[in-house]
Amino acid sequence: MGSNQYIQILKYSVTLFFLVLGRNLAAQDRTPNIVPVTKTGTVQKAETVNVVGKPVDAGSQNFRSNPSGFQTAIQLDETSARYTSLPEVLEREAGLRVRSFGGLGSYSTLSIRGTNPNQSRIYLDGIPLNNSQGGEVNLADLPFDSLESVEVYRSGNPIGFSGSAIGGSVNLVTKKDSGKPKTRINLGGGSFNTGKASVSHAGNYKGIGTSFLVLGEKSDQNFSYKNDHGTVVLNTLDDTIDRRKNAAFERAALFGSLKYQIGKTELKFLNDFNHRIHGLPGPGSNQADRVHRKYDRNTGSFATDTKGLFVDSFRLETRSFYTAARDDLYDPLSEFSKGTPNSRAEIRQAGFQIMPTLYLTDYHQILRGFVSLEKESFDRERLTSSNVVGRVEPKKERTYSSFRLEDEIRFWNSKILLIPSVTWDHYKDRFPSEEPWYRRQDPFASDLKKTTFTNPKLGFVWKIFEKESWDVQFQANVSKQYRIPSFLEMFGEQGSIVANPNLKPEQSENGDGGFIYKTNHSFLKTKTSISYFTKDMRDMILFLPNSQFTLRPENVDSAKIRGLEFSHREDWKYGIKFLFNYTYQEAINTSSSPYLHGKILPLRPRHEFSSTFSWKGKKLETGIELLYIGAVFRDRTNEYINYIPERQIWNYFFTWVIDSELKDSDVNANSKEITREILLTFEVKNFTDKRISDLIGYPLPGRSWYTTLSMRF
Repeated sequence: MGSNQYIQILKYSVTLFFLVLGRNLAAQDRTPNIVPVTKTGTVQKAETVNVVGKPVDAGSQNFRSNPSGFQTAIQLDETSARYTSLPEVLEREAGLRVRSFGGLGSYSTLSIRGTNPNQSRIYLDGIPLNNSQGGEVNLADLPFDSLESVEVYRSGNPIGFSGSAIGGSVNLVTKKDSGKPKTRINLGGGSFNTGKASVSHAGNYKGIGTSFLVLGEKSDQNFSYKNDHGTVVLNTLDDTIDRRKNAAFERAALFGSLKYQIGKTELKFLNDFNHRIHGLPGPGSNQADRVHRKYDRNTGSFATDTKGLFVDSFRLETRSFYTAARDDLYDPLSEFSKGTPNSRAEIRQAGFQIMPTLYLTDYHQILRGFVSLEKESFDRERLTSSNVVGRVEPKKERTYSSFRLEDEIRFWNSKILLIPSVTWDHYKDRFPSEEPWYRRQDPFASDLKKTTFTNPKLGFVWKIFEKESWDVQFQANVSKQYRIPSFLEMFGEQGSIVANPNLKPEQSENGDGGFIYKTNHSFLKTKTSISYFTKDMRDMILFLPNSQFTLRPENVDSAKIRGLEFSHREDWKYGIKFLFNYTYQEAINTSSSPYLHGKILPLRPRHEFSSTFSWKGKKLETGIELLYIGAVFRDRTNEYINYIPERQIWNYFFTWVIDSELKDSDVNANSKEITREILLTFEVKNFTDKRISDLIGYPLPGRSWYTTLSMRF
């Protein structure tokens, strides 16, 4: 039986689980409520029964609602005193690959399990950050210092997150109030005239939880690199060592959140503002002098969480959000394009989401629902090099609605979990054409397009062993996911990309399965995960030549991805920490095109691993990191000229505790908590000075150093 037939069976049978299994489970593990009576006819008092077992995992609520998924929570408090960034944190995780156009602050994208960057979704506290113009997200535009953790979901989106994710998703979790007021000040700097300063504060004042952050950062990124002058193989005699120019950036961020409890309902307000100005240096062999970009984004949200609404077993969560972004491109010397090289774009996203949860404990089920209504618009003006409006593009609009139903069914005292779910997605796109009707390929084509699809998913968990100090479980998932075409693919770009409103959504049949082993001893805590994953993607969109000067997107590409992920972490009582993440994958193009079929997908290494070994004492912490990335091709046809050999990136860090003060914890009387500390950190990145390019012509920096002074009180 082919994979398509398996997916069809899954698609039409998931709903049946909701209707049939719930009724059959009503009698599972249920005993009559018999009240014991003595011979004298008096009612015997029931004994108090102490239930012995493991407490429910106190981790993320999103993790608890997605028990079968392979997921990771990256706690950022471990790196709060170091000079790091979101791309650096993500690229150390198994199954994740970051592609960068340069060093710190450069355009970077994320690929999960060998998929394209636009096939993954990124959120900020559940708020979608992907826009419909291009689909992918620039990691450099996202907040980092205001985050508490980063949640990585490799098995698709958990319930409560909108949109379909072929590759997976990442949720950026912002900092929460800490009860007692705490303030942290970070001052950092390093290579390439880099500097950063931030002030953050969190606390609870008369029942109002607050958290805010103010940040400023800049860097010239004028690192040296080997310039091949465009002759990579034919002529190496003209190679020179040059310095990157026009790669500087400046960034400012302002974040704030408020949380308040009214009865059973928790209210949360959030606002995140990010401002960036950065140069666009272009390829190393032909650097640009004056091209730069200005980007401003403000995201606000209001969320509620009511536990025990009407009845104790019902929980209702809501979220409303609004994002406004402005993206300006300046090309005063017309280095990138002629005519109207400058542009001014405005992106607006708004949405409302409802997440009801019903705990049917008597029936051994948890029913979850999710309803999302979202709207997005994209406006852009084309300007001359002197910033005179030359052309106003028609507004592009997308309205999106999503409905998801999920049932977590528990067998044999929750030893086995079955989690079927179905998502119904509906998109409505509107884009008036700039071309007169007689010049269009289809003169009668409407400017309104509707797309509807269904995403079935089935999760399975088997808790093989559950002991007091260790446990083993097996989990697996199978699903069908889609990616709606972006505005660029569907509506084109005048003069370069021909519109194709008849594009179909990309689709993928996904599956994964594996084991998770945890131990929790007094002297050692470990977690080990091993999983196998598959992705069969088809109707992938590829830009094909339409004429001498234009491209046209078509659904002609397909791929098969098979891989293995291994992750291991050890935390010793004596301050020793060891992490190891490994990914093996084969990403093969299965397109019908003879020059693409059987080729390795670009920038997908077969082997990739990262490792960290560190030791923390009372007065210092030191550690070493290794990132290994296997050989890759940078193009779809696997030409030798675009082959990149394997590389190893070594990092070292050292933290000195200048001053600290401890006191008894209010939560645990047997432990201490830090009330004041001053830390000085020195780190060297890529200390073997490995120089390489992720993308054709865009060099990455060699050795660099940074130092950070962190004060907390």
